[in-house]
Amino acid sequence: MTIPPPLVPPAPQEDPVPADAPAKSRSWWRRNTLALVALVVLLPATAVAVGWQEWYQYFGFAARAVTPVVVAEGETTDLAGAGWGPVRGGEIEELSGLDVPPDTRLIAVGVPVDPDAEGIGCDTPTLVEQSTGREWSPVRAEIGLDWSADEPETCLSEQDGAYELIVPFVVPDEVEGPFWVDVRPYDAGGSFVRFEFEP
Repeated sequence: MTIPPPLVPPAPQEDPVPADAPAKSRSWWRRNTLALVALVVLLPATAVAVGWQEWYQYFGFAARAVTPVVVAEGETTDLAGAGWGPVRGGEIEELSGLDVPPDTRLIAVGVPVDPDAEGIGCDTPTLVEQSTGREWSPVRAEIGLDWSADEPETCLSEQDGAYELIVPFVVPDEVEGPFWVDVRPYDAGGSFVRFEFEP
């Protein structure tokens, strides 16, 4: 008689994975890893590039003069190949024929310019109230004064002889001064001439 082999229970069968079951999807973070890395790198780089561009447009190329060369009243200075000053001027009382708004004053300023052998270019001067920093631009055409070659408002880059800038400003009645008259020569880098002025 033979002893039959012991019965071995069959191994449990795992359910087969159906062929049409979807594969487990990757998480959102894994699917967008490349985009997130690009964002982390490009966002600060973009902020730096835009900030640099704005700064350079404002201060680069000597686009904005930031260093005043202060000139006391009655004094002169040399800057960018020209002699400047002394500044003169005051309030204009006779306003007939001029279109000056009510409750304002007309102040005229003369700035002598003596360039070297070559002419010099500059922006039109501005009038700045020392106590508040408020600025006024020239108003020749606005008040009815015609342009005159004998009374330029800006530097004459083609002229190498001495001349004088004549610049009118309209300021409110309550503004008393003292003022600065700022003139920015083109070739002065970040510097400009700042005359102390009290009408």
